Amino acid sequence: MSNRKAFEGIREATQFKAAGDEPLNAKIELRLTQTMKTQLKAIPGWQNKARSALLELIKNHSQDEPSD
Repeated sequence: MSNRKAFEGIREATQFKAAGDEPLNAKIELRLTQTMKTQLKAIPGWQNKARSALLELIKNHSQDEPSD
């Protein structure tokens, strides 16, 4: 596939479906300084690390909520 972003999106959607989850595309606006953007882009695999951190945050928040 010539469009790498499209390929990555298809691969991720396939991984979600294999795990039994439906993929959700969400745009999150992060307000970063130019220095922070540069530092973030220098981290290998920063997108996956950010995604994992968000998943962990959601899991922790779900555990903290009282169940009805």
